[in-house]
Amino acid sequence: MNPNKPKSILRDRPEKIKPSEPVAPPVIQNSWLSRIQSKIYPPFEDEQEQDDDSFVSLPKHDLKRVTFSVGNLIEEHSFASDDSPRDVEYEKERQLRKKIRQELTQSHLAAYYDHACIQRDGEGVIDKFRAVLRNYKSLERIDLSGATISLQHAASFSDILMFKFGLKYLNLSDCKMDDETIRILLCSLLVSNTVIDLNLTQNNFKSKGYRYIAIFMKESKKIQSIDLSKNTIDKRGMRYLAQGIQFATSLSAIHLNDCIIKPTHALHILADGIHESNHLSSLYLCNHRMSPTSSIHIADLLCSNLTTVDLTGSQQLQISLIARTLIDSYSLLNLYLSNCDIKSEDLSALSQALIENRTLKSLDLSKNPLLKDNDEGILNLKHAIARNGCLESLNLSETDLDSAATIAIAEALTENIYLNRLDLSKNPQIDMAGILALSISVKMNHTLEFLDINIPPHDEELANLQNDIVAVCTTNMLRKVEQQQQEQQKQSLSSSSSSSSTDTLDIQPVKLLSTKSALTNELGIVE
Repeated sequence: MNPNKPKSILRDRPEKIKPSEPVAPPVIQNSWLSRIQSKIYPPFEDEQEQDDDSFVSLPKHDLKRVTFSVGNLIEEHSFASDDSPRDVEYEKERQLRKKIRQELTQSHLAAYYDHACIQRDGEGVIDKFRAVLRNYKSLERIDLSGATISLQHAASFSDILMFKFGLKYLNLSDCKMDDETIRILLCSLLVSNTVIDLNLTQNNFKSKGYRYIAIFMKESKKIQSIDLSKNTIDKRGMRYLAQGIQFATSLSAIHLNDCIIKPTHALHILADGIHESNHLSSLYLCNHRMSPTSSIHIADLLCSNLTTVDLTGSQQLQISLIARTLIDSYSLLNLYLSNCDIKSEDLSALSQALIENRTLKSLDLSKNPLLKDNDEGILNLKHAIARNGCLESLNLSETDLDSAATIAIAEALTENIYLNRLDLSKNPQIDMAGILALSISVKMNHTLEFLDINIPPHDEELANLQNDIVAVCTTNMLRKVEQQQQEQQKQSLSSSSSSSSTDTLDIQPVKLLSTKSALTNELGIVE
């Protein structure tokens, strides 16, 4: 049997029944016949046993399924006896089908779902989805998190997903879906092609499931974000995802938070796929279990085209590697390192990177013991804030800062002209001295628009200092808005003046032609 021959669409494909291996005729080695046979009968490879890093194909037909919608089988087509143009008749039929489809999705979507379930002997009804259909005002967002969606549920559910009824955000987290279930649903989502955000958190996917997800990434023209958090991903599944990311044309964000990646060094496969992608801009890899080599692969990601990387909760991350890579990063704008056990020595390495980096806009260092061991890290951060020329947002919330550290940061604010957001909240050791230093330094800073700091309740003196800080930040914000408005007015004036000059130039040739025509008529010259 030829392995490339497609299976019948009317034949069931139970998961437990494995197809028999194709039998190829005996191959005679080192002969012209063996070369011909190798082309006609390709060697059989077990998809589960293949474990190399070679390219894996993602054909779209692997995701397709054949369905016959009852709603599309109600029209009768007969031979036309008139001589009306074919394109006019086709346009009328197309508009009629569009009207029928709109009426169906707006008024009878719930009834159609009930009918689809009845056609399957009433099995596989998703009660949560039925309630959404019956009570909806807008189906732009559908949240089915926690609802069990088995293979029986997927058939009727997928019939509805093929319609274009404005669905953009679909949450299928913790639905206990397996590989075949997600294949059926993704096929329908490709038909409608409207979903931009898909949440598949905490399901039961294996390698084949990630293959189908990768095909969806590659073929969808609308999907922008996919959440695969709290799933287990093996090496082959990661290879599929990397290929999907590489060839996706609309995907901009992928969430892999709290994932169990087996083995952990499979991150290098993900890194290779991201490096080849021209569209993915955001990677969320929170609470990842680090191996000795994980930091190397994560640091490698910072040199890709990513603009946002979230590594929150990565406790065993080697910050020194991240810092060295950050120096040479050319596209990273937002880096989240909250709760990564960053100590004073790590902060010193990051501070040196901030001095040399020229692209990073936002850095989150919250929930880290920055003063653990010594205060050298804060002193280095002070110099980095004073010398950095691009950082706009710095989060130091819940980092055990005291008044001495706050005074050091306040001294740097007087020299900084880029920072506009500084979060010092949830640091109870900051007392009067630290807040007083901040209130003085912000008056000499003209860019800071947001400074968050907590004060004890019923302390009127500290409350007055906080109000002074808020007033200065508000003034800076209003000044920035006014400058932006003035720049917009200048641009509009320059564009209008250029357009008016263009119009004048366009009129000039017309005047010359009319003058020539009048002169020709006056002299009686026939052209």
